[in-house]
Amino acid sequence: MGKPATDCNADKPDMNMFVFKATAASYNSSIFVGLSCRAATPMHARTRKRMKQGFKSSLMHILNFAKHETYRKMMRYLHSHRALMGQEHPGAIRIGFDPGELRQDLQSMLYAEMPDMLDTAAVATTERLGAAPFTMPSQDVLDFISRRASLLSGLPDELYQRITDELSSGLNAGESLAQLSGRISRAFDDIEQGTAEVIADTETAAAFNYATNKAGIAAGATRKQWQHGGSKVPRPDHLAIDGLVVPIGEPYPVGEPPLMYPHDENGSPEDVINCSCVSIPLEGTTNG
Repeated sequence: MGKPATDCNADKPDMNMFVFKATAASYNSSIFVGLSCRAATPMHARTRKRMKQGFKSSLMHILNFAKHETYRKMMRYLHSHRALMGQEHPGAIRIGFDPGELRQDLQSMLYAEMPDMLDTAAVATTERLGAAPFTMPSQDVLDFISRRASLLSGLPDELYQRITDELSSGLNAGESLAQLSGRISRAFDDIEQGTAEVIADTETAAAFNYATNKAGIAAGATRKQWQHGGSKVPRPDHLAIDGLVVPIGEPYPVGEPPLMYPHDENGSPEDVINCSCVSIPLEGTTNG
């Protein structure tokens, strides 16, 4: 086992850990917090990257199925109906994918992917801390997945509306099969590069931070460190506490309500959606 994640080089005194006292208005009492130097190799970054790649791959399989379902329905419809003109083409709702089936597919994907993601994050945490392996309690896993599924429940209807709006515009304009196919392709490409990317980032970050916090507590970690993920458009208050160390049982002085860790499920949407920060459990006492 290599050096603990909080080791600092003696010849770099400016990076040595220091402690100071901070009081936030939303806290009942002041707490001791601190800054510590970073690990030379960000193992958590590699873990999160692997988690995101696997999750997004599964998500894209489901979205591609919806795309090809839309293609098939469009071809069947256009071969049996004449194009009609009007504000909303009646054929659009018959061409789009079934949002109910997409909702079921997304839920099935979460139940298939999330247990491994949670386990991956928990194992990586205990290995880094040099602790015994930690297995997430089954009920905690099921409850977590259920909450994430609830948050995604409105997504199929949103995507369906985007696709049918595109199809309605194309049908009303009398576009050809090739032109309508292009609309579908571009719409799903936009979803992949936008919505799907945000979902993959958000869901893997939520799983990582939830499991890491659970595993850290089980491993006996006494502190945790907020690490900013380096997003292109950082939240100023998240960036301001980059490197901050607090007791593992205390929330960080950020967010309303304050976050126990990035992507805390009790946090506001403004603080958790597409956040790239992580909370890393640390060994040692609160004051180093």
